[in-house]
Amino acid sequence: PISHWGCGMYACVDCRDPDGTVLFFEPNADRADDAWYVDAASLKDWLHAWLDGTGWYEESNDGADLPPWPDFRSRTAPTR
Repeated sequence: PISHWGCGMYACVDCRDPDGTVLFFEPNADRADDAWYVDAASLKDWLHAWLDGTGWYEESNDGADLPPWPDFRSRTAPTR
C-alpha cells in the first residue's frame, strides 16, 4: 500500500509488475473479483496524476470509473 483513502480503501503498487501498476482496493465490494481496480498503469503515471491534480479522486474527475484489474484471478489463484 502507498496511500490510504479511508474506509479501508488503499492504493497499492503491484511489485510483481515491472511497471509497478498501481491498484485500487475497495473492501466493500460484493465479491473479491470486484474489489481490485487499475488506478494507474505505472507508479510513475500515478505519481504524475497526483502531482498534476488529475487523479480519479479529484473533484474535476467526479464519476470517473476505474477498470477492473484483469490479473486478479491469475495472480490470486493457488499455485499448482
